[in-house]
Amino acid sequence: MADDDALFATAEQWAAMTFAPVLIDPDKFGPSWEQARGAVARTAISLLRFDDRELTRFFMEQAEPLHEALEVHAGLEREIDYLKTHVEALEMTATRMLCVASRCAALK
Repeated sequence: MADDDALFATAEQWAAMTFAPVLIDPDKFGPSWEQARGAVARTAISLLRFDDRELTRFFMEQAEPLHEALEVHAGLEREIDYLKTHVEALEMTATRMLCVASRCAALK
């Protein structure tokens, strides 16, 4: 077996893996959560539509252009940090689905 092959589990190994439940309050992901994530996504989409000159012009039209640009940057960075926790949860869920799919294939 090559060293690279040792990094991957077999279908039988995936099927044999176990995991405990993770208790997450679904109320944390209600309409206000969706609205907040959507607002940041809409902001990003609106800013991505500008080229460098247009984006500079947009912020130069603000009362405090440097302050506004840095505030938007900070907000986007906070959202990135926040979403990283969700990426980890999605990766964990995807791994669990592979375990279950392997189990379903083995039991069929």
